[in-house]
Amino acid sequence: MTTPLPQLPPAGRPAARSPWDVQRGVLFALLLREMKARVGGQWVGAVWTLMEPLMHTLVTLTIYAGIRGRVMPGAEFPVFLATGLLPFFLFQHIATRLMDGIDANRGLFAYRQVTPFDTLVSRTAVEAIMNMLVYIVTLGLLGWLGYHVWPVAPLEMIGVQLLMILLGFGYGMFAAVVSHERPRLRSFIRISMMPLYFASGILFPIHYAPPDLLHWLLYNPLLHLIELSRHAFMPDYWTPAGINLRYPVMFSLTLCALALLSYRADRWRLVTT
Repeated sequence: MTTPLPQLPPAGRPAARSPWDVQRGVLFALLLREMKARVGGQWVGAVWTLMEPLMHTLVTLTIYAGIRGRVMPGAEFPVFLATGLLPFFLFQHIATRLMDGIDANRGLFAYRQVTPFDTLVSRTAVEAIMNMLVYIVTLGLLGWLGYHVWPVAPLEMIGVQLLMILLGFGYGMFAAVVSHERPRLRSFIRISMMPLYFASGILFPIHYAPPDLLHWLLYNPLLHLIELSRHAFMPDYWTPAGINLRYPVMFSLTLCALALLSYRADRWRLVTT
């Protein structure tokens, strides 16, 4: 008994695509578009995209580890500094780039398959890929110089980085919605990254802070993630009491839920104005 052949679509009409196929095609096209826009379409742009945060990290390492000769018990200071700077850059780049994601792709909203949410997801993926490349290059350079850069808890390190991406996505999406047609608010959000930079314990061990100040700093979820990132590389690194993974997880999920609710409420305004 022969198996009947599948029925072909009528001539001149393409086969119907499932919603998942359409969504996957949209995200892939937006990912390529964001990648090309991020690097400027030239190899010089790609090199500069990788070198900009890398040079920032190396200059900071030179100032604090070389000129000042910082030494920390139980931790190598260049590794301490790199494992704090690079996760923060991951959060900062995702959050600030998402604020401009809707305006930068406004012309694409004429296609009903493309939504502002798609552009934010694709931009998050591009920033995560670029920052992870910088992470690998920086740690590889430190390893070549003789420092211990292999994480002793790789699953913990991966989980912290994924949480940092989720936190940056939620913060950036919420900022993109509330700052729509409010350029001054976007400038304020970018400026606020500087005090957040110092409040996240990147340049100094957080257990050096006075107890009264540490109580307030622990409300910063970035501080928890950065301390956990260092602990994944340096098991002898001492983290203060109160540092845990549960708080940044709940904070990130709550922020993402708030961002999605704001987007849901203003999705038509984001497209039409």
